Amino acid sequence: MPHIIIHVSNIMDEGAKVAFLKRTREVAIEALKLDPIIGHVILYESPHVHRCTYADRDPNFVFFEVFMYPGRSPDQKAYLIERVTYLITQYTGVDPKNIHAVIHEIPPEDYFGGIMHQH
Repeated sequence: MPHIIIHVSNIMDEGAKVAFLKRTREVAIEALKLDPIIGHVILYESPHVHRCTYADRDPNFVFFEVFMYPGRSPDQKAYLIERVTYLITQYTGVDPKNIHAVIHEIPPEDYFGGIMHQH
């Protein structure tokens, strides 16, 4: 924990994906003051034919989710969203108005996985 899941259309080349994921994880570590041994970033891609939105929306829109424990300040959350949005724009060319995010705060007793998180 935390996990950042980024949903994009299939517009990135393989080299860009690797750099983007690495940089996004570095931003999460910095923004959330994480121990570098925790946290994941996952990129889900879908072709245009598997995406449906309203006519004025860019079909390459991006949606990302952050799953984390509660307790971060509103400023930390805003900073994380701002930085990840910036990276998405840099690596995909998608306009920030077509990037949306949600933060899911999950209490530790509701998260299960790995030996560090047994509740």
